Amino acid sequence: MDYTLYAPEDFAANESYLRYYFKLDPVDVFFWQNWISNHPEKLDVIMSADQLISFAALQLPEEEYQQEMERLHRAINAHEGEAPQEEAPLIATKQGRLIRLFALAVITIGIVLTVILFLYNKEYYSNKNSRQLLATQYLQERKNEGTQALTIQLEDSSTVILEAGAKLLYPPHFKSGKREVYLEGEAFFDVSHDADRPFYVYYNNLVTHVLGTSFRIKTNPKKQVEVTVHSGKVEVYEQVTTSRKQERINVSNGVILTPNQKVIYSEDSRQFEALLVEDPLPLLPVVPADSLHSAGSAAAASFVFNTAPLPEVLRTFEQVYGIEIEVENERINNCHFSGDISNMDFNARMEVICEVLHAAYEIRGTKIIIRGTGCPV
Repeated sequence: MDYTLYAPEDFAANESYLRYYFKLDPVDVFFWQNWISNHPEKLDVIMSADQLISFAALQLPEEEYQQEMERLHRAINAHEGEAPQEEAPLIATKQGRLIRLFALAVITIGIVLTVILFLYNKEYYSNKNSRQLLATQYLQERKNEGTQALTIQLEDSSTVILEAGAKLLYPPHFKSGKREVYLEGEAFFDVSHDADRPFYVYYNNLVTHVLGTSFRIKTNPKKQVEVTVHSGKVEVYEQVTTSRKQERINVSNGVILTPNQKVIYSEDSRQFEALLVEDPLPLLPVVPADSLHSAGSAAAASFVFNTAPLPEVLRTFEQVYGIEIEVENERINNCHFSGDISNMDFNARMEVICEVLHAAYEIRGTKIIIRGTGCPV
């Protein structure tokens, strides 16, 4: 039986699933907990099925319920000899008989209720992130209750550093094909590379997708999410529900970030703003002036220039920081720069160069633009 094809009403009418829902048999509980853990993509359907079962159990009037049970009891007796169709564990007990009664009751009243509940839940829980709402039932939870950062080692050797107040939900074992965790708060991720199992971090309707890299995610109650990339490449995008597709015409649903870039996502406006980080860090080692001729320096970069053409200087910046730099006036490329700016951070280096050139630099999104009159040929 391929349960991945089940709709909510199918789960709600399944005898084994009902025994799991009502915790009547440990075999069924183990089976379904394991199945759900291995199929997190079906959690929204599972939630709708649970809502349907709960509604059927609590809302049907007692007198009507008893009448339905008597009627269905006769129907079951007429089918006593039929072979079971399920592959999940089955138990021939009085509890099993009651479960079959309840399953048929769900089928009877569920035809109408399912349409209403499923459509309602699909929209409601997609907004609230049904994966996250259900995660506490099937995943491990770690919350940093202290004031210092908390380090968590995942099964695949990836490391997550939770800041104070942050919470991480994750499976004890990642399934084949995908690694998924759920975050609230702020955390730094150092993800081990695995091309066959991409890594996903969920927060509400935002997804951060990587293969293997390091990045930081910061969420806050103001419905803003900030993702900062330290190494590798990260894709950040919004999960789009069916009802929102028509609303999202001409609106970008995600960005791809590289090192020293970040994105700020607003849930209210559903907009992504890609920016440079405040303090870009070198992606290559920088060789000090007194070590330029030492062994191994060829694999690093030097910020010691002697009458170097400005395009050469800017190429060094781009190689070291991975940041695209443009000039507003082509005459700026005629300028030259001399100096040792090895022992400086990114912003200080840019300020020194612009001061020498009588120019200024401006950050535009993920790029830098240098403005000035330039130099004569």
